[in-house]
Amino acid sequence: MVKVSPDINDKEIMKISEVLLDNEIEATIISNTSDTTRENLQNNQSHQKGGLSGKPIESKSSELIRKFYKVLKGRIKIIGVGGVDSGRSAYQKFLAGADYLQLYTGMVFRGPNIVSLIKKELKQMLLKDGVKNFNEIVGKKD
Repeated sequence: MVKVSPDINDKEIMKISEVLLDNEIEATIISNTSDTTRENLQNNQSHQKGGLSGKPIESKSSELIRKFYKVLKGRIKIIGVGGVDSGRSAYQKFLAGADYLQLYTGMVFRGPNIVSLIKKELKQMLLKDGVKNFNEIVGKKD
């Protein structure tokens, strides 16, 4: 697996995708922490150094997943990361093209029971939307 930064442009997405495919990589983790999203923070800790994770990169991560999914077309599994802390946020990652999810920041702040919460909320959303097979929603967000 290869973990990809959210701080890349479309040209880099194409090049990274080419390298992943040429080297028969089985999965990519999208995305790592971001160094360029700090200007959107609205609290007194926005001046601190280090990469951002969790909610501050949720949209950026989902958009990156969507772009990689369009290029990779299911040939490489995508593990979605960034702001997953509810069934709704998990659903969005799957719609963008994630095959699996990785939790970190959400688990740090909400504890290991977050997994049960996400599963419960996600199941309710899938049932409400009439989804019979989970694969029906992967990559369906344009």
